[in-house]
Amino acid sequence: MGFIFMELRAAEASDLVTILNWVANERECQMWAGPAICYTATPELIWSDIHASQESSFVLLNTHTALAGFGQLRLRAEQGVHLARLIVDPELRGQGIGKQLCRALMKEGTEKHKAPHFTLNVYESNKGAIKLYQSLGFEIKTKDKAGLIAMFKMSE
Repeated sequence: MGFIFMELRAAEASDLVTILNWVANERECQMWAGPAICYTATPELIWSDIHASQESSFVLLNTHTALAGFGQLRLRAEQGVHLARLIVDPELRGQGIGKQLCRALMKEGTEKHKAPHFTLNVYESNKGAIKLYQSLGFEIKTKDKAGLIAMFKMSE
């Protein structure tokens, strides 16, 4: 606590070394990256598997340039921007970092891609994340049999 989070920067493959330490097990890996990503894969392989690039993947840094969060922006066919693979350092959860990360990513999506709306997916068991996304104005659109919830928000 006490950090001031200021900077969103393009992620690098080497950032995944730290980010993967935030993922404690296979279940958490699936909740973060989806079922197609192998928990035991190397950072380089995961960087490739999540189609990461410096144009689509970002990290949130504190004033000491320590990683605090990660997320991706995905352009969708319907001209919206999808927020993907959002994660915050477990030591910093519950301090508003997720909200700062989402706001910074939406700002990036609005400025760079003129996003008319944003979407994201979250598992229904991730109650804290759902509450966070709803506080940002996201609404639940659909839920599948596996418990994956699709959420939607118009740009401001």
